[in-house]
Amino acid sequence: MRPPRLIPLLLALVALALPVGAQIKTNAGADAAAGSAGQVGSSFNSGGVAPIALSGAQVSPLSLSPALAPSLSAPAASLGQGLAPSALSRSVRPAASIEEKSAPKAAAASQTPAEVPATEIAGPPALFLVELQKLGVPEALTARLYQFLSNRHPGEQSLVYHGLGHSREVANLTASIVTGQNIPAEKKILMILSAALHDVDPDREANSPARVSATLVHLDKNDEARALLVDFGRYGFTAAQVKALIMATDFDPDPVKMKQIQENFAKAAAAAFPSEPEWALAWGKKLSFSDQISTYVSSIDMARDRVTGFAHEKRLEAAALGKGPGLTDAQMLAGTFKFLNFLKQNPNFALLTPDQRENFDAVLKYFESRQTPEAWASESSPVPARAPPVNPDLASAQRYIKGIFGGVRAPTERESDSLLGDWLDEKGIPRDSNRAREVRAALLPAKTKAEADVTYKLVAPLRRHSALIIRIAAQRRVSVIHVESVIVNRGLLQYLDSMSESQFEEQIGLALNSAELEAAVSKYPDNAQGELMRGVASAMSTKGGKSVEEVARDGVFLYADFNGGTFLRGYASRDPDIQSHTIAFYVTRKGDQWQIDGYRQNKSGRMSDASYIDALKAWLRAGRIPAADLR
Repeated sequence: MRPPRLIPLLLALVALALPVGAQIKTNAGADAAAGSAGQVGSSFNSGGVAPIALSGAQVSPLSLSPALAPSLSAPAASLGQGLAPSALSRSVRPAASIEEKSAPKAAAASQTPAEVPATEIAGPPALFLVELQKLGVPEALTARLYQFLSNRHPGEQSLVYHGLGHSREVANLTASIVTGQNIPAEKKILMILSAALHDVDPDREANSPARVSATLVHLDKNDEARALLVDFGRYGFTAAQVKALIMATDFDPDPVKMKQIQENFAKAAAAAFPSEPEWALAWGKKLSFSDQISTYVSSIDMARDRVTGFAHEKRLEAAALGKGPGLTDAQMLAGTFKFLNFLKQNPNFALLTPDQRENFDAVLKYFESRQTPEAWASESSPVPARAPPVNPDLASAQRYIKGIFGGVRAPTERESDSLLGDWLDEKGIPRDSNRAREVRAALLPAKTKAEADVTYKLVAPLRRHSALIIRIAAQRRVSVIHVESVIVNRGLLQYLDSMSESQFEEQIGLALNSAELEAAVSKYPDNAQGELMRGVASAMSTKGGKSVEEVARDGVFLYADFNGGTFLRGYASRDPDIQSHTIAFYVTRKGDQWQIDGYRQNKSGRMSDASYIDALKAWLRAGRIPAADLR
């Protein structure tokens, strides 16, 4: 969160003898320094999944755990790999459940947000999401992170510095930095996540800077935030470690307060990283540097817009405190060169890629020639009257997209469409508004015409939802006709008038998941093996469980009993806490295959996980479950 600083601020920093990388946003209390993940306080009463008894065995109903402990009970994953993405974790709800979705917003707010399609999170602005997926984080989880960030920046995004765009920039640059570093994959995920969350302060006044102290409180108190940290915790780090690194981005121009901030960060690092506090201190400085410089490693236009956005924020802050009008845009822009030159002296500057350093140097040179308010007079003054362009939004969107690619090559139609979505978000323009549709039609005429043709072919009640259906079809790599047939065959048309667009999207996802799973297991024989896999599919497509973790996970547990290496019986469930069987497997769906991993052995003195997995697969194959279906 490091906007340009003027000379008094620079002198204060030099007096403190602080390296820029160590500069750390607004006061965070010392008591927050030792914060931990805590328990997820909310739960879902969706009901459990009835067990399937095989080979004549009777299994008692499941006892679902009401809460998650800080030491996660999520499936064990190799560091940096995590669980595979699965598009098969939800199913269509019965009519009664659909009607329940009209509950008050306060209740709905704690639920896991709908997944953001891959087509909307791909491309340069979402580099950090792409890198997380390369490190093994499931697409469903990165989509939840994207959605979480998108809802937590109040104000007009085109007028501010500390908006969604800045959060993405810091996360993108951090992802770029860690990619080239020889650190474990789980540490890379930790750094990227900390960068993405560093400005989460949705309760601040609109158009004002994010506060570190409020960010830490939100991560502690908000159910959705805690659930997100729990799910990322499977990669071997804690919520306390995320929050400690976020404290490294705190800052105050007052030397006394800044010293206290540094001490709080050091204390938090020591508490959260007891075995490697020096690593935390060093990488906290790198995160702080990424926060400060990320705005200035792209285009000149973006840097200038962000600086004027910061001036806007500071004027509102000054007015709220009764301290006058504050700095003008020209005054803030004139002081930027000194701050940028200060950043270039930071040792962490070497972490930037050659392209990033080249972009930064171009921005630095641009501001170097404009170090007085008078030099900005022409840029700050109104544009002379002239005939307005046909669509000023189109010109702005085109500049944005061109700035992202930097003239290296022309973006594809798909990339332009994705980047247009990011531009709309930054400008605060709703994606489903007439204004957005006009820009998209002008920017992508061929694509919008093709979509119009598809819309015409849909059944009449679905035509107003055509954009959603086309997007879902592209995300899942199926035809629009297939999505339409599932909607019709699952009886969703009768609920259209009672559902919002987001509710309808979720129900389509549930219907497609259920249909896909049913198709996958319908070919299996009518025997014990086939019944077990149908039970796995049923549990996987049911949003069952009481805790956030149980509802949101992308796979299910398969509890099994063995006699030596011989499989006896098993059943599927979302509950991770049952300990009465030989072993709990964790089953996910990867493409067209079932992935079976060991999760926890409940009885000592048994075989290795790998031996049990091989025995289970051998039993399934013996029951005519195709070997090609087992990963």
